[in-house]
Amino acid sequence: NIVNEKTLDLGNVKFFLRSIHHNPIGDSSGACKDGRPGNWVQPTVTDGYNYLLKKLVRKMNSSRVQYLDTSFITYPVWDRAYDWCHIHPRISKVEALYIASKVLLD
Repeated sequence: NIVNEKTLDLGNVKFFLRSIHHNPIGDSSGACKDGRPGNWVQPTVTDGYNYLLKKLVRKMNSSRVQYLDTSFITYPVWDRAYDWCHIHPRISKVEALYIASKVLLD
Protein backbone atom coordinates (compact mmCIF):
# COMPACT_ATOMS: atom_id res chain seq x y z
CA ASN A 1 0.00 0.00 0.00
CA ILE A 2 1.73 3.19 -1.17
CA VAL A 3 -0.61 5.57 0.59
CA ASN A 4 0.69 5.54 4.12
CA GLU A 5 3.28 7.56 6.03
CA LYS A 6 5.53 4.58 6.71
CA THR A 7 6.08 4.05 3.00
CA LEU A 8 6.55 7.74 2.18
CA ASP A 9 8.49 8.79 5.32
CA LEU A 10 7.41 12.42 5.04
CA GLY A 11 9.42 13.71 7.96
CA ASN A 12 8.25 17.19 8.94
CA VAL A 13 7.34 18.24 5.41
CA LYS A 14 3.73 19.11 4.64
CA PHE A 15 2.36 18.47 1.14
CA PHE A 16 -0.51 20.26 -0.56
CA LEU A 17 -2.31 18.88 -3.58
CA ARG A 18 -4.24 21.57 -5.46
CA SER A 19 -7.29 20.91 -7.56
CA ILE A 20 -6.63 20.74 -11.29
CA HIS A 21 -7.97 23.60 -13.40
CA HIS A 22 -10.69 23.11 -15.95
CA ASN A 23 -9.82 24.12 -19.51
CA PRO A 24 -12.11 25.48 -22.20
CA ILE A 25 -13.19 23.04 -24.86
CA GLY A 26 -11.15 24.08 -27.86
CA ASP A 27 -10.15 22.57 -31.18
CA SER A 28 -8.12 19.69 -29.80
CA SER A 29 -10.28 18.76 -26.79
CA GLY A 30 -13.55 19.18 -28.66
CA ALA A 31 -12.51 17.22 -31.74
CA CYS A 32 -12.98 13.46 -31.92
CA LYS A 33 -10.68 10.99 -33.60
CA ASP A 34 -11.92 7.42 -33.95
CA GLY A 35 -14.73 8.18 -31.50
CA ARG A 36 -12.32 9.51 -28.86
CA PRO A 37 -11.53 13.10 -27.90
CA GLY A 38 -8.37 14.67 -29.32
CA ASN A 39 -7.09 15.14 -25.78
CA TRP A 40 -8.44 14.43 -22.35
CA VAL A 41 -8.46 17.98 -20.94
CA GLN A 42 -12.23 18.17 -20.69
CA PRO A 43 -14.36 19.29 -17.73
CA THR A 44 -15.71 15.84 -16.86
CA VAL A 45 -12.24 14.26 -17.00
CA THR A 46 -10.81 17.08 -14.86
CA ASP A 47 -13.60 16.49 -12.34
CA GLY A 48 -12.56 12.85 -12.23
CA TYR A 49 -8.92 13.73 -11.60
CA ASN A 50 -9.93 16.10 -8.79
CA TYR A 51 -12.13 13.41 -7.27
CA LEU A 52 -9.18 11.00 -7.29
CA LEU A 53 -6.87 13.58 -5.69
CA LYS A 54 -9.39 14.17 -2.87
CA LYS A 55 -9.83 10.43 -2.40
CA LEU A 56 -6.06 9.88 -2.29
CA VAL A 57 -5.61 12.54 0.39
CA ARG A 58 -8.48 11.08 2.45
CA LYS A 59 -7.05 7.58 2.09
CA MET A 60 -3.62 8.74 3.25
CA ASN A 61 -5.27 10.04 6.43
CA SER A 62 -2.25 12.19 7.21
CA SER A 63 -2.13 15.59 8.87
CA ARG A 64 0.83 16.37 6.59
CA VAL A 65 -1.01 15.97 3.28
CA GLN A 66 -3.85 18.35 2.46
CA TYR A 67 -6.04 18.80 -0.61
CA LEU A 68 -6.65 22.43 -1.55
CA ASP A 69 -9.83 22.76 -3.55
CA THR A 70 -9.59 26.02 -5.48
CA SER A 71 -12.38 25.19 -7.87
CA PHE A 72 -14.72 27.68 -6.17
CA ILE A 73 -12.35 30.36 -7.46
CA THR A 74 -11.53 28.98 -10.90
CA TYR A 75 -14.63 27.04 -11.95
CA PRO A 76 -16.93 30.05 -12.54
CA VAL A 77 -14.48 31.29 -15.21
CA TRP A 78 -13.06 27.99 -16.51
CA ASP A 79 -14.16 28.77 -20.08
CA ARG A 80 -12.79 32.32 -20.20
CA ALA A 81 -9.10 31.56 -20.72
CA TYR A 82 -7.52 34.12 -23.03
CA ASP A 83 -5.31 31.45 -24.64
CA TRP A 84 -7.79 28.57 -24.35
CA CYS A 85 -5.53 26.93 -21.80
CA HIS A 86 -4.53 28.97 -18.72
CA ILE A 87 -6.77 30.76 -16.26
CA HIS A 88 -6.77 34.55 -16.46
CA PRO A 89 -3.86 36.17 -14.56
CA ARG A 90 -6.27 38.04 -12.24
CA ILE A 91 -7.94 34.78 -11.27
CA SER A 92 -4.54 33.16 -10.85
CA LYS A 93 -3.55 35.89 -8.37
CA VAL A 94 -6.73 35.33 -6.33
CA GLU A 95 -6.04 31.61 -6.31
CA ALA A 96 -2.42 32.20 -5.23
CA LEU A 97 -3.56 34.38 -2.33
CA TYR A 98 -6.03 31.71 -1.23
CA ILE A 99 -3.36 29.01 -1.39
CA ALA A 100 -0.89 31.18 0.53
CA SER A 101 -3.48 31.79 3.25
CA LYS A 102 -4.19 28.07 3.59
CA VAL A 103 -0.51 27.13 3.65
CA LEU A 104 0.66 29.90 5.98
CA LEU A 105 -2.32 30.48 8.26
CA ASP A 106 -4.03 27.10 8.72
